[in-house]
Amino acid sequence: MNQRVHDLLKKITYIEADIEIQKQILFALTSNESKEIESVVKIIAAKKEEINILRLQIREISPEEDDKIMALENTVTAFKKLASEKKFKLIEAINSTGDCCLSLKQGEQIQCLVKACDEDGEWTVITMQGELRHFSQNDVDETPIEGSSC
Repeated sequence: MNQRVHDLLKKITYIEADIEIQKQILFALTSNESKEIESVVKIIAAKKEEINILRLQIREISPEEDDKIMALENTVTAFKKLASEKKFKLIEAINSTGDCCLSLKQGEQIQCLVKACDEDGEWTVITMQGELRHFSQNDVDETPIEGSSC
């Protein structure tokens, strides 16, 4: 990944974290604190606009990287929607050592950003390529045990 794109993504991550903090502040305010509410809403709007500008910069620097980022974001959104509908009993994400994979009975190992097992033993993964894939319990060669990895 282009270093400039990487740096811009870091900035976006920090700004998104700040937006979450501002949202928590907003939720903590009471309805009779209208000036404070208005101030926090303006801060959130300004931060969102800052993110939009950074995203446009990423698009200008590398349209290909931007397409990959957008595809991954769409996949993550789809995973979150699925997670709200399904009850996952195990969710693992890639960690600092780069470990997160799903072993299939046919011998293939799927490297993942995230893997999750639902109550029925069905697996959902976000692959390193940003794809959302599903595997039946019969296809997978591992048991969903807390802390498991391949």
